[in-house]
Formats: sequence, C-alpha cells, structure tokens
Amino acid sequence: MQFDTSYFDAGIDRIGTNSEKWDDEAICPKGHVPLWVADMDFACAPAITQALAERAQHASYGYTFAGPEDTGAVRAFWQRRHGVQLADEEVGLLPSVVSGLRVCVDVLSKPGEGVIIQSPVYGPFFASVRDQDRQVLDAPLLRGTDGRYTMDLDRVEQHLKAGARLMILCNPQNPVGRCWQREELEALSALLNRYGCALVSDEIHADFVYKPHRFVSLLTLDSPPQQLVVLAAASKTFNVAGLQQSSLLCRDRALMDSMSAALNRHGVMAGNIFALAATRAAYTACDDWLDGLIAYLDGSREVLREALARLLPEAKLTPIEATYLAWVDMRAYGLTNEALYQRCMEAGVVPTNGTFFGQESGEGFLRINFGCPRSQLLAGLERLAKAVKG
Repeated sequence: MQFDTSYFDAGIDRIGTNSEKWDDEAICPKGHVPLWVADMDFACAPAITQALAERAQHASYGYTFAGPEDTGAVRAFWQRRHGVQLADEEVGLLPSVVSGLRVCVDVLSKPGEGVIIQSPVYGPFFASVRDQDRQVLDAPLLRGTDGRYTMDLDRVEQHLKAGARLMILCNPQNPVGRCWQREELEALSALLNRYGCALVSDEIHADFVYKPHRFVSLLTLDSPPQQLVVLAAASKTFNVAGLQQSSLLCRDRALMDSMSAALNRHGVMAGNIFALAATRAAYTACDDWLDGLIAYLDGSREVLREALARLLPEAKLTPIEATYLAWVDMRAYGLTNEALYQRCMEAGVVPTNGTFFGQESGEGFLRINFGCPRSQLLAGLERLAKAVKG
C-alpha cells in the first residue's frame, strides 16, 4: 500500500464512533469542523488494524501482562527512530502520559512545593501540579519578533534559587511547535544539575519533527539531568490514544522502583490486551505509514501557511518545527479569546482556545490541529476567517 497524499487526503469518517473530537456535542456541535484536540483524522496503519483483529479473534480476554516483546518493541523503535538506547528494565508501561505526569509529581515533589513549567504549555501540566497540592512555578517562554519561542533560563533559575526541585518540560513543545535544539537542552540540563532539580520530559510528540530540525531526547544528552524521567507513547504518532497505553523511560533504577510503587499504590495498571497488541504492531511494522504521514503533514504546514496569509493576513503563524499543531497569534484582530471562541462556534469551527495553555500566555492565541485531510483543514480555516471578520 502507498501511504501517499491520496491516502491521507481520504481521511476517515469518525462520526457516530463516540469520538471525543467529533461526537461530543458540548464541544463540537453537529456540522462543525473540529480543529481542536490533538487527535488525527486519518485511517490507522493497516498493521495496527490487523493486529487488533487477530487478537479479537481469540475469544479470551482475561487478565494479561506486558512481556519482554512489549518493552522490546518500545526499545527498538526509540533506538531506530531517535538513537535512544534502553534496557528492558528502563522501560515501564502506563495508561497515558497524563497519568505519568501525575505520578512523577507525586514521587518527585512534596505537597506545598513548587514545580516549574513553561507556558504556554499543554493544559494538564497545570492540573498535574495543582491537583496534588503543589504550586505552579511558571517560567514563560520568550516570544521573538519572528514568533519563535525560546526558553527563559534566567526565570527558571529564579525558581531554582527559591527551592524548586522539579521541572516538567514539553519536548517537542505543544502548543508552540518548537523542536528544542541540543544546545538548548544541554544548557537547561546543566542548570538543573547545578541546583539538584529533577526533570520530567514529555516527549509524546517526538516523531513529528520537520527537516532540517531533528528531535533530541533528553536521554541522549552527554550530561542529562541527574534525575530524569521521559514520558512517551504511540498514541499521538499512530493515533491510538483511545487504547490507553504509554511508556515511562528512566535509567535510574531506584527512581523507576519509586514510580512503580506509586503506580501500585494508586491502582494504576497497564496491560490492556488490545493496547499491547496495537502498540507492538505500531512500533515494529508501521514505519512506512509514519514516513508517509510526516511527509503529508509537512505539506500541510505550507497549505496552512498559505491559507492563513490569504484569509487572515493579520494573523501570525508561529514557525512550526514540530507537532501537527499550529499556534496562531490573533491579537491583531482586537478580539478577546472569549469573543473569538464564541464567534468560532457560531461560524461552525472548533479550534482550541489559547488560554487552555496558560491564561496570560495564551490570551489572543488559538491552536489549530492540522492533522486531518487538507480539505477539512481548508474548510475549517474558511470558517475561522468568517468568524474573525464577523
């Protein structure tokens, strides 16, 4: 099968499947174009569908466990695609990256302590900290005149001097689309080590990086943070989030044991029969599908850029180095996020409100998911332009 433009242009009808993106009418009323949640509208790789069908044919669905073939599939994929070498005991399985964030905050900090994040950033970063009686210590990213974001290491150090001992990083960055360069990550790591601060790196978007940029995992640094946990998953890459499986990667055996104990304490278990089958297939038999997907999304970046320039010339598109999510500065149109979002709903399009990623750093911004057929993307952008222009 050719995983080319025509394959991804075809998309897939998801209406009536209890799709959160399409069928939750409180968020996306019938007839609206969804450009919001990070969930792609493409048919899953055939090898994954086949693996699920084959497992379903065996009519026993009792308790199961993850075996060496499961951790081995994770290890092989990360070595092949990203140059990360791991041992079996350095790979743990979780239901989701968000559950991983929460257990990391539980293990690596104490109630009342502060946890450093860099807004604008994925909303559950805030909740993972606040819901466990920790304080959010924001070190907002710096936005350049070209719209590109960089880290404010001076602000990070201020929090470290005040006693912070845990930081959560988004690598690559959601929603601003940065692919952090090795020298940026080395500088951050050196700073954290100077103060004895642990780092959790959410690398769920690792596979969505566009040339000439290259993804750099914290696990490949010459001097990584002394306490480091990397969270990853096949869920975004292969669009299998509904199967609920992710990975926790950690080379510190004592820290890994602490994580396992915390997961057991809270009854968080991984080993869903179908998630295991799908993830093994994704990591061992779907590289050709993934390569085709990245090529398609790369082209969609240009489609998005051209359409915004034509339809909303005052909107400023943040350079997209990674992810399939566009961060768009709408402030030139003089609308509050509340007013802009209301207009979008009236016009029949659903982006993500920028304030989901930070009240201050997200005001005036929208996030647009371009992980969909280009016809859908263009239809949504036409409606967005209608919303903005009234």
